[in-house]
Order: sequence, then structure tokens, then C-alpha cells
Amino acid sequence: MISQLIETPLCWVMVVTAWFTYQSIFISLGKQRRDSMDTQDSASNEMIPNVLVGALPLMGLLGTISGLQLSFTGMMSQGIDSQLVTKGIADALFTTQLGLVLAIPGWLLMALANRKRSPSLLQNRQGA
Repeated sequence: MISQLIETPLCWVMVVTAWFTYQSIFISLGKQRRDSMDTQDSASNEMIPNVLVGALPLMGLLGTISGLQLSFTGMMSQGIDSQLVTKGIADALFTTQLGLVLAIPGWLLMALANRKRSPSLLQNRQGA
């Protein structure tokens, strides 16, 4: 599993994207604690993590498609009993799993950030 993570460039892209997304969410949560952000700034800061968290499962799907493509190409050129076929299927399953494993904590963190933002939005609307 570690070798698949190291050898597949798409996995690195997914891990870096998840790291950037989690960092953005934590920064957003820190700004909400200071309660100094206005609502327009807050909405624009949360758009990027939302898009990136939504992109993580799609990156996993991209890995699935490329892994299956590698498998079918291997079957076509070397027959069914090749290691290329099993490697392609393993890559397909691993990237799908990695995309979901990285996206689920992001969705949970976004839900937490939205929940913490909601009371400040209500206060701003009542104060205006």
C-alpha cells in the first residue's frame, strides 16, 4: 500500500490537495474564533476548501479509470495472467479508497466550520 502511494503521482496530488484543504479549513476556523471576519470574506474563503474537498473523490475516480485502462491494456497486450493487470486493478482500487479516505475528514471539517460560522452570521444579520 505504501509503495502504491509512493509510485503513483495521482496519489501525491491527492495527498497535497488534502493537506492544502485541511490547512485552509483550520485557518478558517481560527479566523472564526477571532470573530473579526465579515460575512463576504468568510464566504469567499470557504469556497476554495469546498471545491477542493469535492475534487478529492473525483481524483480517486480518475485514478480508478486510469488503473482500469492500464489493466485492460495489459490484458490486450500480454493476456489475462499478467502482473500488469493486477497492478492496474490494485491502483484503481487504491486511488478510489484514498480519495474517499481523504475527502471524508474534509467534509466533516467543513461541516464543523459551517456550524461554527452560523451563529456569527445570525449575529451579523441581527446587528445590521
